[in-house]
Order: sequence, then C-alpha cells, then structure tokens
Amino acid sequence: MKATVAQGDLSKTLTLVASVVPATSSIPILSNMLIEAEKGKLRISSTDLDISVISEIQADVSEEGSIIIPAKRLSEIVRELSGDEVYLEGDEKQLKVICARAAFRMMGMDKEQFPKIVDLESEKKITVDGRALERMIRSTIYAVAKDETRPVLSGVLWELGKEEMSMVGTDAHRLARMSIKVSCGVEPSLGLIVPPKALNHVVRLIEDATEVSIAFDRGFIGFFVGNTIVYSRRIEGTFPNYKQVIPTENKNILKTNRLDLLTAVRRVSLLSDSKTRKIKMHLSKKGLKVSTSTPDLGEAEEEVPADYVGEEMVIGYNANYILDILKTTDTTDIRIEIGTPVGPTVLRPTPEPEGESYLCLVMPLRLSESE
Repeated sequence: MKATVAQGDLSKTLTLVASVVPATSSIPILSNMLIEAEKGKLRISSTDLDISVISEIQADVSEEGSIIIPAKRLSEIVRELSGDEVYLEGDEKQLKVICARAAFRMMGMDKEQFPKIVDLESEKKITVDGRALERMIRSTIYAVAKDETRPVLSGVLWELGKEEMSMVGTDAHRLARMSIKVSCGVEPSLGLIVPPKALNHVVRLIEDATEVSIAFDRGFIGFFVGNTIVYSRRIEGTFPNYKQVIPTENKNILKTNRLDLLTAVRRVSLLSDSKTRKIKMHLSKKGLKVSTSTPDLGEAEEEVPADYVGEEMVIGYNANYILDILKTTDTTDIRIEIGTPVGPTVLRPTPEPEGESYLCLVMPLRLSESE
C-alpha cells in the first residue's frame, strides 16, 4: 500500500470510524480498523459485530493494498500531526505513517483476519430527507428503555409506509412518536427496530448530507450518508401495540409557552427527590403552578402563565421526563392533554409544522393523600 491523503480528511474519517470500536472487548480484533487503498480512495472500516462503519476518502494511491491496524492509536497519531498531507506505506504486517518531520511505524495484521461486514449496497434502497430523519431521531431516541430486560424497548421502532414514516421510542413509562408525510414507497408498510447507538452515528453524519438512503434485509439495516455507510443489526422481536395506550379523550387541556414551562420545571426540580425526580403540577382556572417538596431538601414552587380548561387537579410527574420532551421540540407553545391524575398524559408541540405530527405520552407519578 502506498497512498497520500489530506491530514484533515484522514483525521476526521478515522475519528468517525473509530467511534464504533468498543472500549473493551473479549475479541481483540475488534479494537482494530481495516484500511484498504484502491484507485483514488481509501476505504476505512470498523465493527463491533452489531454496528459497522465504512467511510471512503479521496487519496492519491500509487500502490493498492490493505492492512488491519489498531483503531484508537492510529486515530490519535493522525490527529496530532501538523502537516497538510499524510503518506501511508505498508504491507500486511506493518504501516508507516509519515507527515512533515514526523514518522511512525505501526504493527498490523492481514486483512483476512478482519470480521466480515454485511453488504447491503446491492439491496433496493429508499431515500429520505436527512433533516427530517434527524428530527425524527432526536424527537424519539431519548424515550427508549436504558436497560435490556425487554430488548424490543431498547430500540426505536421505525415504521415505513407508502407516504409516511414514523419513529417511536418508549420505556413503558413514557412514549414519543413523530410522523412525517414523505413518499417512501414502501408497500406493504413495515416496522424495523433500530438500536439507538446506530441512530446516533447517523445523526452525526447527517450534518454533511441532505439525503439518506436506507437498505435492509431480514437481519440488518444500512444507512448510506455521503461517503459513509452505517450498518446495524436489527433488534429482533415484536414491538408492543403502542397505539392502544394513547388516549383519545383527554378533556382537560392546558396550553402554555414551552420555554416558560421548561425553565420553571428545571428550577423547581432542583429541590426534587434525586431518585423519583417528582414534581407536582397544580391545574386550575388561574393557570398552572409547578411545585415540589422533599423532606431533606426543602420546597419550591413557581407559577407559569397558562390557559387551562378542565377540572381542578394536582398531578405528579418525573421532572426529567417533562424536561426531555420540552427540550426536544422548538415550537413556541406546548399543549398538555390530561384525563385523570393517574391516567396517561399527552403532550403536543403547537403549532406543528405542516406534514408533521409529534406527540409524547407520560405516565404520572401517584401522589399520596396528603399531597
């Protein structure tokens, strides 16, 4: 292998590809990346067996070849180089890295030892707007389960249809769903459960691309973003029927400024219990009051200007759940639909952009009779 490549391009790509390399692994080969030099380009790949990243950059290649090299170490070396161009020369056992007055020699391995990465490039692809996909991911990924006792809840459900796509995240205590009208051309409709780690990689890539192409088979899904591909193993299982838990007749309606509520909840929650994060919302014709009371810490309350139509009530919530929702939307107002103090609450940004539908569901915390 003999190739010359821009230092900035190489450093950025190595950092991107190395991000999927596990910090620790019982399989030593996974701490490495595969570098392949072909005519006019370098292809750099890494995998943890569940998620793989493959990225290509332009290079002046005078001799084709490949090598497996420690991922983090090479990324750190190239990031510290000060020259404009990096010269790479190697065979199947070692790699020389030369830039300006600096020279490194790293021991490597033969390409054949690298795990085989799934290839979906020949599969039929659908193409979606990158910014729309980014909004959907950011608006739902926070709600997925953090543990894997129920594996299907540790991923995001991505529903694809002929003229609409939706994403849903839930941990059984809260739920977030965003739908966008877009021509996907998928018939019949289908649902894929995608790990959050893969979606986070895709979000970072979307900054440089306006469109994202997606391909999938029975076990994997691939995101094609510019010169980079992210492959991910799909989560197997049946996602719960989330639609049946979304109430349609919550008649108590509160409307308030999103930022006013966000700042009030954030301030009041400073004195909430560190485990439950419980706050209370007092709803009446006068508007909204947010409060908390924790024996070892103290009390806090704040009034929030709001329009409320419905029965007077006090309802408890996990402050973090409310904050997550308010931080992931950028509309002016928020509409809160409540049935009873123990039933699911629905929050919707308002006004919603044309062609989009976003709702969040939160299960309240039970309050004692003294509260």
